Amino acid sequence: MKRILYSSLLFVSAVAALTLNSCKKEEPDTETQSAIDNSVCEGEFTGRMGIINSIAITEQGVKSMRTPGQPFISFAPGDTASFPITMIIDYGVGTTDPIDGKTRKGIVTAMFDRSWDTLGCNVVVKLVNYYVKTATGTNFVQYACDSIKIGHPSAFTYTNDIVGGKCIAASWNLEWAASRTLTQTAGMGDTLLTNDVYQFSGNAVGKTREGKNYTVSVVSPVTKSMSCTWIQSGRIDLTPEGKATRTVDYGTGICDDQATLTINGNSFAFTMN
Repeated sequence: MKRILYSSLLFVSAVAALTLNSCKKEEPDTETQSAIDNSVCEGEFTGRMGIINSIAITEQGVKSMRTPGQPFISFAPGDTASFPITMIIDYGVGTTDPIDGKTRKGIVTAMFDRSWDTLGCNVVVKLVNYYVKTATGTNFVQYACDSIKIGHPSAFTYTNDIVGGKCIAASWNLEWAASRTLTQTAGMGDTLLTNDVYQFSGNAVGKTREGKNYTVSVVSPVTKSMSCTWIQSGRIDLTPEGKATRTVDYGTGICDDQATLTINGNSFAFTMN
């Protein structure tokens, strides 16, 4: 009798445990930090290519038509007929860029191995004590990297490799690297910088402020205007460590800080930094 009672109790306990477990709802995946952190690094590092191109192409070769009060542009050596040439973009202790409204400080150097209007030109970009504050932000973020390598393989098409990128604020530290192909889709043939628009494709890897790794693959070409602080359209697949792949949709071209994140069929909006 005791044996039968003991077996019955085990059976009831097992059924109860199974019932309780089946009633527990799986916690939904709502992790957005990786998408936010990726946008912090994505926009500025990718945007450097457009700035370098826009300044270098304003006149034939490597020269500049920037006016006083904007980032100070100089060249070393001063004789721009000899290569390699290093273009120095100096934002001083704080310059509000008239192109996208961001305040930048520090120095960006770009070493050209030949004239920028020559196909096959390669550029190595360095960031020196370089900080950025968005038009709507209050704090500076430091951007650093081992190098940014830019190539000009064909007309209006560029390669852009970010090596050892870091995005650093007072309370967090992000890591980011990417290999991209960019195509200029608007603003060719004039000296205006505000109407330049680029599309890019490729891959990236990063580490969030929480120390979690993630990977990025562009699934629909991403578009950014030089006059907009944020990415405006396109889609990426982003896979955080230990999480399902989620899709980030940047919208239809409107210049705003909103994007849509879709995880396991559930979509919700988030704000890009």
